[in-house]
Amino acid sequence: MSIENKLQEYTTPFKDFLLKDLADQEFAKGYLQAALQDFEKDGNVEMLLLSMKDVVEAQGGIGALVNWTNLSPQTLTYLLNEKHPPQLDKVLDILSRLKDSLHTKHAAIETDEKNTAIRNS
Repeated sequence: MSIENKLQEYTTPFKDFLLKDLADQEFAKGYLQAALQDFEKDGNVEMLLLSMKDVVEAQGGIGALVNWTNLSPQTLTYLLNEKHPPQLDKVLDILSRLKDSLHTKHAAIETDEKNTAIRNS
């Protein structure tokens, strides 16, 4: 067995770990904030898009993003596809809606946890 095959057998790709972490809404929110800060420094829209795509994938895919942004699946797929030139205004709009949605979902989870704790006490 070659070293490459052994590495593949005994290691997990970074993206798998990243997506697991991004499934947590607080982590995803911080990840998006860091991506936006990096974008503000270097203007690299492709990296911003990649960060957004990772969060979208971890949080339920294009279907979930459609619900959060009220944009069509075709529009979102087009905007997040690296083969098309990014439309910065649309990307930033999606990012803003995604951050707002993550904040709202987190607040709803906290409220549910508090209500459960109150009922159980």
